[in-house]
Amino acid sequence: MKTEFIKEKAKSAFNLNAFTSPLMGMILLIVGEMLGLIVYAPIIPFIPYENNPFLSLSLDLFAFIFISLVVILWSRCVEKSPWLGLGFTKKGAGKDFLLGWGIGATMLTTCTLIMWGLGAIEFTSTQFSIKLLGEFFILILAWSIQGTTEEILSRGWMFSSLSAKHTIPVGILISSLFFTFLHLGNHAISLIPLLDLTLFGVLTCLMMLKTGNIWTIGGLHAAWNCFQGNVFAFPVSGTQAGHAFIQVGITGPEWLSGGDFGVEGSVISLFVQSGMIAWLVYDLYYKHKRKSLKTTKDC
Repeated sequence: MKTEFIKEKAKSAFNLNAFTSPLMGMILLIVGEMLGLIVYAPIIPFIPYENNPFLSLSLDLFAFIFISLVVILWSRCVEKSPWLGLGFTKKGAGKDFLLGWGIGATMLTTCTLIMWGLGAIEFTSTQFSIKLLGEFFILILAWSIQGTTEEILSRGWMFSSLSAKHTIPVGILISSLFFTFLHLGNHAISLIPLLDLTLFGVLTCLMMLKTGNIWTIGGLHAAWNCFQGNVFAFPVSGTQAGHAFIQVGITGPEWLSGGDFGVEGSVISLFVQSGMIAWLVYDLYYKHKRKSLKTTKDC
């Protein structure tokens, strides 16, 4: 378990507690969104985005960079947190980010194939063009900004702060519930998506403890969303993501297919994430103990 980022976050001038941290998280989110609106205001009238799903989605996703900026400024300038306290590392950052993309893409594709195998969905058509490919590469960057921003806010800042202030379990619980709370207004939200979002929060916290940085979970989050919406044409947490390479049709019940919420509305996603969480818990907490016990017996 790599907890150096928590130890570094504890060196901050202060860390908010379990009550004030979610409140400040909402304030930082709102300030970041307002900053984005201010910056976008002069150029929006000149961008024909209303009837262009690609432009509309891209603008929305790129705007998340202002939320990242606000969170980082708060943490660095007000809390006086070290960079590592947010999970920012220099060594191997690119490699870790690509690893996260690989994990996220594999998870989403696995869920999709299982859903297809169980008859919950069908692949209705495919499309490919140079224009679509070009848009996809831009969306890779856009989803990377969006996914990493949510991880910086929920895990890099909040999870680290609460773990330093209280304990790691408290950090996991509060930051995961906060992440779920952010999606309460999404279209087609229901019990399964709520459970799924909470599990995703737990999974990324554990993954951060495994890797010790923000990059892997940022890449994982980005790839999950990108593959869900723009490789397979699922809604992303209840939001349509424009054009995709593979069109998907719903043929099974909502609890299995995800319905209008997307893959995160399917119990298949719950099972896949639960499996990964179980492996991470074993690897982080029990594997090390077994090795220690074995070493003690050998001595």
